[in-house]
Amino acid sequence: MKKILLLLLLIGGFDALACDICGCANGSAFVGLTPRAGTQFIGLRYRSRTFDSHLNSVLLKTRETYQTAELWARFYPVKNLQVMAFLPYNSNHQLLLNSGTETLKNGIGDAIVLAHVNVLNTFLDTTNTSHIYQSLMIGGGVKLATGKFEYGYEGEINPNFQLGTGSTDFLLSAIHTIKIHSWGLNTEIGGRISTRSNDKYRFGNRINGSLTAFYSKAWGEFSMMPNVGAIVDYGFRDIKEGKRNSQTGGVATLANAGIELYYRRFNVGASYRIPIYQNLGEGELKSLPQYGISLTVNF
Repeated sequence: MKKILLLLLLIGGFDALACDICGCANGSAFVGLTPRAGTQFIGLRYRSRTFDSHLNSVLLKTRETYQTAELWARFYPVKNLQVMAFLPYNSNHQLLLNSGTETLKNGIGDAIVLAHVNVLNTFLDTTNTSHIYQSLMIGGGVKLATGKFEYGYEGEINPNFQLGTGSTDFLLSAIHTIKIHSWGLNTEIGGRISTRSNDKYRFGNRINGSLTAFYSKAWGEFSMMPNVGAIVDYGFRDIKEGKRNSQTGGVATLANAGIELYYRRFNVGASYRIPIYQNLGEGELKSLPQYGISLTVNF
């Protein structure tokens, strides 16, 4: 397990909400824990996020669920350069609690490409006798406007309940991992710089951070890595028709628990997150527990 490098990259974490209230999950990437460092992989992962919005309105109170099935992969085109690609398929479901009216959107979301340079890595140092291993990765990427964004056209009045953001955005991140014997700690900070979606809307920038503790244990070709931590996400307000949208943006902190299982070339992961503090959309938005699963194959 010495070669397991934890990569926890959070760029955004909340998506599409009702009307103008925003948590915005369709504009961000979450990498999570990645399989063994130094290996290329391809895989699938699924995540589900649920929100209650318009909490103070009997007529408009809404429950929204955002499900994403995502194809993701990691490559090493040259030494010390990691490139990751993500192609999501989104299924957005909105239920107006008062009337029972349902709205559903399905389709391709915004594709993301990330690149990180490994500026420090002692995980693969076979001469290291201290049993203290570190890695520092710095990089960024781009989110492409491949998901449909119809706000302002054909009667679409909700900028957040879309398959994509309609903008090409830029991503930044730095990830540090330290491991002592079987225990480790991962610290990460990242962000998203948004551009204009169309003449009527621009999503706010985001800043994110995470801290995750993990433990690794191996039995022959099988190994496991349970982990616990916290994730903080802050979103700036959106700009709607040239003005700051007061019912967007905010901050949320989530506690996270998960496990990664490894067998030969295969990795299975699962995670569960519970909000422990949140102030979103001026109190009109509430994030509920979230979960995800993944399967990857190394090659």
